[in-house]
Amino acid sequence: MRYLFLIVICVVSFSYAYADEHFVIYRMGERDQAAWGMFKKYFSAKGYNMSYYDGADSIEKHIENVNKINTSNGTVFLAIDLAFGGTGSSVLVAATNARRGKGNIPDIDEVPAMHINDSMELATMIAAPFNKKIKKMPLFMVLGVDMPGIFLRLESPKDKAGEIFDRLHEGLQKYAKRGIKDER
Repeated sequence: MRYLFLIVICVVSFSYAYADEHFVIYRMGERDQAAWGMFKKYFSAKGYNMSYYDGADSIEKHIENVNKINTSNGTVFLAIDLAFGGTGSSVLVAATNARRGKGNIPDIDEVPAMHINDSMELATMIAAPFNKKIKKMPLFMVLGVDMPGIFLRLESPKDKAGEIFDRLHEGLQKYAKRGIKDER
C-alpha cells in the first residue's frame, strides 16, 4: 500500500510540473511517421500535454489550422521539422522577427509580435542545451498564432534521436518551470 501511495504521489507531482503548459506541435517537413512516432512516445512518457497539427503548404490551409490552434487550450507553439536518418546532426532554433503595428487590432502578420518576449525566452531556453544561437527571421508557420512560438529543425541519425529529445526536453522543462520559485 505504501508503494502504491508513493507511486501516485510521484506521478501527480511529475505531471504537475508541466500542467500549466500545453504544447502545440506543428509538424513541418517530410513528416516521417517513424520519427514522429519516436517523438510522441518520448514526450508522452515524460508527461507532456501536446496537440499535433500538420503544417500547411498554402495560406488558406494555414489559416484553417491557426483558427483551430488559437481556439485550443494551447499555451506554447512549436513548429518542428524532424529529419532523422542522415549521418550528420544539426539544430536550428528560430524566432520570428515580426513587429507590432500601430493600430489597435493587429494584422495576421503582427499577432506573433504580441508574444515576442515569451517567444524569445522559449527560444533561449531550448537553444541553450544545444549550445546554439537563435536565428531571427520571418516565420510563415507562426503567422497568426496567438501564443509564444518558435521553429525548430532537428536533424540527426536515428540512433541519436534520444539525445536530441533529451536536450529538447531539458529546454522545455526549463521553460515550463520558469515561473516556479522555491518557496522554502
